[in-house]
Amino acid sequence: MRDAVEPAASLLAAQDGLDDELCTWPSAPALYTRANAVDQWPKPITPLTQDLIALPQERGLGQAFGRELGVAPVGGPWTWNGVFYGWFTYGVGPAAEMADRLPGYSRVAVYQDYFGVEQDPEVPVGAAGRTNPFAVARIGAGFLRAMWSYPRRADRMTALAGRRLAADLRRDWTAEPDAALLARLRAHGPEAVAFRVPHVLASVISAPLLGEVTKAVRRLRPEGAESLVMEAVSGLGGIHLREATRAMGEVAAGRLDRAAFLAEYGFRGANEFELAARPWRDDPVTLDRLIAGAAQDRRCAGDARAGARARLRAAAGTRWPALRWRLGLLETHMRWRENGKVPMAMATHSIRLITAEAGRRLAARGRLDRPEDVHYLRLKELLAALEPDGGPDRREAVARRRHTLGLSARLRMPEMLDVEPGRLAEIGPARWRSMGVLPPPVARAEATLRGVGGSPGTASGRARIVHDPNEVELDDGDVIVARGTDSAWTPLFFEAAAVVIDVGGVMSHSAIAAREIGIPCVVNVKTGTERIAEGQRLTVDGSAGTVQLH
Repeated sequence: MRDAVEPAASLLAAQDGLDDELCTWPSAPALYTRANAVDQWPKPITPLTQDLIALPQERGLGQAFGRELGVAPVGGPWTWNGVFYGWFTYGVGPAAEMADRLPGYSRVAVYQDYFGVEQDPEVPVGAAGRTNPFAVARIGAGFLRAMWSYPRRADRMTALAGRRLAADLRRDWTAEPDAALLARLRAHGPEAVAFRVPHVLASVISAPLLGEVTKAVRRLRPEGAESLVMEAVSGLGGIHLREATRAMGEVAAGRLDRAAFLAEYGFRGANEFELAARPWRDDPVTLDRLIAGAAQDRRCAGDARAGARARLRAAAGTRWPALRWRLGLLETHMRWRENGKVPMAMATHSIRLITAEAGRRLAARGRLDRPEDVHYLRLKELLAALEPDGGPDRREAVARRRHTLGLSARLRMPEMLDVEPGRLAEIGPARWRSMGVLPPPVARAEATLRGVGGSPGTASGRARIVHDPNEVELDDGDVIVARGTDSAWTPLFFEAAAVVIDVGGVMSHSAIAAREIGIPCVVNVKTGTERIAEGQRLTVDGSAGTVQLH
C-alpha cells in the first residue's frame, strides 16, 4: 500500500488547470524521476517533439534492453520513460528491474546513481533476475557482445546521420512537394529508434564498469578511491562538444572559417532535442558569445589524468596491466556516453528542417496562425494537415497545448514523482523505504551543501544561477549553479571555475564535461539553485562532494 503524499510543488497543485493530453499516464501506479533527464530534456517538450523525437528514443531503449541485452521484454511505447505536462521523465521501476539482471549492477545501484540515496539496512533488496543461471549466462553473453560491437555501429550511424544532414541542408525544401515532406516524416521514426540504441548501450555499460573499476581501486587505496578514479578518467579527448569548443577557439583566433565550423557543429545547441529550439546555426548571437568565451580556453585535464594514473600504477604494482585495460574500456564507453548523442542530434536537426517547412506551408495556407504553431501538433495531425484535404482545423488544440506548456515551464517539477493514472504526487518516506532505500536526508540551513563529487579539485568563485545557457554571460572564474545541464552547456564550462548541480550522478553530462575540461564539479546537491544566492561566494570541492557557502 502506498503512503499518503502531499503535493509539495506548485506544478502538483496546478494539475487541474493543465491539459492531460500532454501526459503519458501509466496504467498502474509507478515512480518516475527527472534526475538525469535534465541532461537531454531541460525544459517541457512540445507535442510534435514528443511524437517525433521522444517516442522513438523510448522505443530505442526497449530495443537496447530487450533485443540487444536481453534484460527486459521489448514492450511497447512509454515503458521506460514518461512525459507529464511536457516534462520528460525516466521510469524508475523498469530501470530497477533491468539493473537487477545486468552483470555487476543492481536496483540499489540505480537508486544511488540517480538519487544519491543509501540502502536501508533493515530492508533486504532481492535480485529477481539472478535466480536462473541460464538467464544470467544469456544476459552476460548479450552484454559482452554489445560492449564490443556497438562502438563500430555508432561510428557508422554517426557517419550516416552526418551525410543525411549535409544533404538536407543543401536541399531546397521550399521547392519540394508535400509528398516529399510526408515521406520523410513517416520514415523518421524507425531510423531514430536505431540511432538511439548505441547511446543507451554506452550508458548502461559504462555505469557498472565505473562501479567495478572503483571497487578495484578501493581495494588498492581505500581512502579517496572515488576521487582518484574520477581523475584517472578525466581529459578523455575525442568528446564531440569538447572538440566543438576547441573549434570555437579556432574561429575566435581566425584559424577556422565560421562557415566550416557551422558545417561541422552547427546542429548542436541548448535543448537540442526540442524541435522548437534554435541550434547554433540559427542562433548567431549565442554562437558569437560562446566563440568569444572559447578564445580563453586555457585548461587541460591531461596533467591531472597522468598524475592519477601514476599513483594508480604505483599502488597496483603487478596488477597495473589489468587495471589499465579496464580503465581503457571504461574510457571508451564513457566517451560514447556523450558521443552517442551525436547521430541523434543530427537526425533531430534534419527532421527540424522538414517540420519548419511544413509549418511555413500550413501557415501560408491558413491552416495555422504562425509557422511555429506546427510544434503544437501531434504527428498524426501534421501528417493529416499535409494531405490534400488538410484534415480538421487544429487552432483550438494548438492554443490549449501552448497554454499548458507555457504554464508548465514556469512551475517546478519535483525530482521524483509518484504517479497514478491521471494524477501526480511527490514521493514520501514510506515509498522510499518500500524500495529498500533510506529517504534522502532533509536539507538543513547549513553553510555546507553536500552532494556527489563529479569532477575532482577545489575552486572558489562567485555563484551564477543559470537557468538557460543562452541567457547568461559569465566572468572568468564564476561558479555555475544549475538545476542540470545538457550537452550544449559545455562551452560555458570553459569560462567557469567550477560547477554545482542540483540533480544527477557521476555519469551525468555535468560531471563528464567538467572532468573533460578539468574543473571541479559537485552534483546531486538537491537545493543549490534555491539555497545559493546570485553572486554569493562559494568554495567547491569536487573530491569531497561539498559546496561551502561564504
